[in-house]
Amino acid sequence: MSIVAGVDFGTLSVRVSIFDSSLGRLGSGVAEYPLLRKKEDPDSATESPSDHMRGFVEACGKALAAAGVRGDRIEAVAADATGSTIVPVGEGLEPLDDYYMW
Repeated sequence: MSIVAGVDFGTLSVRVSIFDSSLGRLGSGVAEYPLLRKKEDPDSATESPSDHMRGFVEACGKALAAAGVRGDRIEAVAADATGSTIVPVGEGLEPLDDYYMW
């Protein structure tokens, strides 16, 4: 029996599902985060890396609780994200600014 997590970062939320290789999906969790818009520029949209990480931690906690599984049982994590977001990073791959959505 292998237990894995699937993570999907979307435009307004992150979704995490916990799967067992024999039993299928055991549980899931969702956490929302804001899309940051500028009144003076309707074409601008960004998201905060810290909002994404907060949401990821929250959604993981909900998924693990729903699945009845401890985090140390997760053997692998698969993640995807909406689109091709540009992320400026510095030393240690630390994000320097928000994610540019469009």
